[in-house]
Amino acid sequence: MQKGKAVISKTKKGNASVQGAEKINRRKAVKTLVLAPVELSLLLSGIKSWGIEPESDTGTRLPGNNFPFAGNNKADNLYLPNQPIGKGQGLIPGRVSWIWNPSATNPDCINKPVSGEITAEKYDAWFMDRNTNQEIVDKMLAAGLCSMTGKEKITDAWDAVFRYHNQKRGKGNVPYVKGEKIYLKLNRTSASGGMDSEYNRLPDKPVALASETSPQIVLSMLRQLVNVAGVQQEDIYVGDAMRNIYQDEYVKYYAEFPRVNYLSSFGPTRGRVQCSESTKDLIYYSDNKSVMTGAGSDKIYSVLQDAEYMINLPAMKGHGIAGITLCAKNHFGTQSRRSAAHLHPGLNSNDRRGYGYYRVLVDLMGNKFTGDKNLFYILDALWSGTDWNGIPVKFLMPPFNNHWSSSLFLSFDPVAIESVAYDFLRTEFSRPEHTIQHIIAPGVDDYLHQAADSGNWPTGIVYAPNGDGIPLPKSLGVHEHWNNEADKQYSKNLGTGEGIELVKVFQKG
Repeated sequence: MQKGKAVISKTKKGNASVQGAEKINRRKAVKTLVLAPVELSLLLSGIKSWGIEPESDTGTRLPGNNFPFAGNNKADNLYLPNQPIGKGQGLIPGRVSWIWNPSATNPDCINKPVSGEITAEKYDAWFMDRNTNQEIVDKMLAAGLCSMTGKEKITDAWDAVFRYHNQKRGKGNVPYVKGEKIYLKLNRTSASGGMDSEYNRLPDKPVALASETSPQIVLSMLRQLVNVAGVQQEDIYVGDAMRNIYQDEYVKYYAEFPRVNYLSSFGPTRGRVQCSESTKDLIYYSDNKSVMTGAGSDKIYSVLQDAEYMINLPAMKGHGIAGITLCAKNHFGTQSRRSAAHLHPGLNSNDRRGYGYYRVLVDLMGNKFTGDKNLFYILDALWSGTDWNGIPVKFLMPPFNNHWSSSLFLSFDPVAIESVAYDFLRTEFSRPEHTIQHIIAPGVDDYLHQAADSGNWPTGIVYAPNGDGIPLPKSLGVHEHWNNEADKQYSKNLGTGEGIELVKVFQKG
C-alpha cells in the first residue's frame, strides 16, 4: 500500500465484558435502530410477528424464546448499539476490514439494458471495464488482505491466512502445500435468466445487470492466488456450480489464466468443466423437516467436496425472502439440487419474521464443507443492490454521498463480517429516499444472533449440520451493531468490549 494513500482507523483494546452482564444486556433489548427511521407500521408488524398477539399458524413457528434478547417491551431498542454477543474469530479476533475507494467505480454508469424499441441505445453495465477499474480493485484486495491479517507485506498476509486456517482445522501451523485445490465460489444467480446457450449475456434483459460478484474482483483474486500465494492454475476452480460464468468474463479470466478450471452447469463446453455431485448427502438440516419439509439433507457439488480450501466471494445485497444475501446465503448454490426453493422456508419469510426461529443459514455457516473449508470471508460491495436480481443502487449515507458503495469487506469471522454488512444495508435502505422493507424487517439478523451464541437457539433446535449428531460450537463468531451511521464504530473501536473491530482502509485514486 502506498504511503499516504490510505487512512487506517486506529483502535485500542478494551476489557472483555463480564459474562453475566452480557447475558443481562442480551435479555433486556435486541438493539436500537441508530438512525431511528423505522416506521410505526413496521414496528407494529414486528410486534405481531414477535408473538405478542396470538399466533394463527400451526407448526411453522418453533417453541422457545421468540425474541431472545428482548425484555418486556419488544418494540423498543430494536438495534441497540455496541452490545457484542459471541466470541470473535480470526488472527485479530472480530476484525473486519473495510476497503473503500470511490475511484473503483464510475459514478456516471447508468446500468441500462438495450431497449428493443431504441436499437441505437448504448448498452452500459457496471461489470464493464470502463465502469469498474481493474487496477484499483487489485490494490483494494491487496490492502484488505494485509489489513485483515495485520501484516504489511502481501506475501506475509497470504502465509498468515493459510497458517491460521490450517491450524484452526487441526492440520497444524503449516502453509499452503503445492497441489492443494481451491474453489472460488461466485454468485451468478442471474445466469439462470440472463444468458443464452452460448454463455452470452443478454443485453436486453435487466436481470443480466443484477448486482453480483464483480469480474474485476475475481481476476484480482486469481492474480493473488497464482502470482502471490503460489497456487498452480490447474488447482483453482472458479464459478457458481449451480449456474454459469458469462462469456464476457470468461474471456477476461482466460486471457491471463488459461489453465484455471472454469465451471458450467451446461456441460464441458466452450472451455468449461461441469461439476458432479457428492455420492452422499453432506449437509444436514437441524430442523428435521419440521420447517423445511422438503429438505432434511442435501448433496453438494463435488468441486467443494474435493477442494481443500474455499473462498466464498458473494456480492453484498438484499434478498426478498432472507432480507439480505451474503456469504452464508451464497451457499444455496452449493447444494446440488437444481433449485434451492426447498430451503426458503428456513429464511426470514413472511410467516416466520422475528426472532427465535430455526434458521437454515446457521447450518450452512457451521457445516464442515460450507463453513470450515472457508479460507477467509470476503464480500464484494463494489456495486450493491436491494434484491438477488436487483440492479446496483447508489448509497446515500456518508461517506458514499450518492455514489456506488465501491467497497470490499474481508474477515476471518463469518458472523462479524455479515453483522457489519447488515449494518450498512439496513442503515442505507431504511432511509426515506429508498426504503426497502424486506431488508429492515424484524428478524433479518436472527441467524446472526444464533450463530454468535448457542444460548439463542430456539427451544427444540440443536444445530448439528454434519450428520454426526455433534452440536456446533457455542459461538461461530461475534455479533453487534455499530454506534451510529456517521462514525460506524464497534465495541473494539471504542475500547468498550471484545466485540467487532471495523478497520477502515480508505483509498483515493
